[in-house]
Amino acid sequence: MKADLVIKNARVVDHDGEFFGGVAVTNGCIVLTGTNDALPDAARVIDAEGRVLMPGVIDPHCHLGVNYPYDEDMRSETAAAASGGVTTVLLYIRNKSGPYVPFYKERRAVGEANSLIDFGFHFGIQREEHIHEIPDIVRETGVRSFKCYFGYEPDNPIGIVPATDGWVYATMRHLKQIPGGVISVHCENTGIATWLKDEMKATGRQDLGVYSESRPAFCEEETIKRMIFLAERTGCPLHLVHTSVGQGPVLAAEARGRGIDVTVETCPHYLTRTCYDPDLDMKAKISPPLRDRGELEGLWRGVLDGSVYSLGTDHVPFVPKKGEDIWKEVPGVVSFPWELSLLLHFGVHQRGLSLSRLVQLNAYHPARRFGMWPRKGSLQAGADADLVLVDLDEERTVHHTGHGHCIYEGWTLKGWPVLTVSRGDVIYENGVVTESYGRGRCIIRPD
Repeated sequence: MKADLVIKNARVVDHDGEFFGGVAVTNGCIVLTGTNDALPDAARVIDAEGRVLMPGVIDPHCHLGVNYPYDEDMRSETAAAASGGVTTVLLYIRNKSGPYVPFYKERRAVGEANSLIDFGFHFGIQREEHIHEIPDIVRETGVRSFKCYFGYEPDNPIGIVPATDGWVYATMRHLKQIPGGVISVHCENTGIATWLKDEMKATGRQDLGVYSESRPAFCEEETIKRMIFLAERTGCPLHLVHTSVGQGPVLAAEARGRGIDVTVETCPHYLTRTCYDPDLDMKAKISPPLRDRGELEGLWRGVLDGSVYSLGTDHVPFVPKKGEDIWKEVPGVVSFPWELSLLLHFGVHQRGLSLSRLVQLNAYHPARRFGMWPRKGSLQAGADADLVLVDLDEERTVHHTGHGHCIYEGWTLKGWPVLTVSRGDVIYENGVVTESYGRGRCIIRPD
């Protein structure tokens, strides 16, 4: 047997362990994972020179086509993702104006015409009709993941329609009946945050901290508890997205101990930045907000003890932020190119995070939660050959030249992806994106 691609002499790391050897790839899929002497000849052989070979990063949380045209985002941002070792992204998308089935067909077609890497969707509940349409949506699109948003006042700057408890409860009852169905929830108490915002606006402050203080940690904790309560009553799997509070993983672990299917996602920015960092201003506004050092350390405890289930960037490329009014500023930053390096630097090197645990967080668990396993997030034979080769010792400085706001500019990080493979194609090598746009596939499809 002669393979298309072999990567050898690697420290091969999967979610459950590691060994020294490599992988062989044919027709876009892994055909063999083993020691060097077990690997076949190939049309191209890459010597990893002892560097780390892992499943490609799955980023299950991003927003594309929000500010820039969707087709443009699918080109520029999936290229940025590839440079960071990301091989699959899942977009949280919203359609306030109508149903999701035609919306899915349009977004899938445009995405496949422009994306460099594979992608899929979660749908946001933005109209009551969306809830009633869930069975049809699942049948016609294959999408089984739906999101409800709290924490957004009616006049929020990005136009999100906030959920009610009734919407959540009704959505959960539908998804409980659907194999693989899961509800994602943005957890912040909308009423309390709106009230405190009015109080904080009266102070005249415009620093980043005032935004965080207007929606304190207990607003998120309260809504997490409420969503867990509803998940327990309905039996619906619950995914807590972009968790920013240290009690989030604790509450979820307690709930899992009672048999409730609840998982926690956090983001690199909540693990690396606080709202009181002196170099950050209102342009670092994120929703939920950056917190203080205590919440950051609480999230790291969850990452290290297993109570944080997965990572997502919440990557959203807005046009340049104005920096004029903290209350009108749009919330969101970009992270695709640095997600993996941030976790290698601050997790693996500084906190002793194991590489297998990192694979769980950024590949294996997202694939399991959203129905992509074992095709994605795996090194086993038959899986898509989505791979990232990492140099743990390489140091680079972050320089952002693309769309969106970066909060890591000038940071020197240790540990970087040097090669990215998507379905057997080398798409990033020697600092350059090497494949053509339009090769990405929508992996969430009708059955």
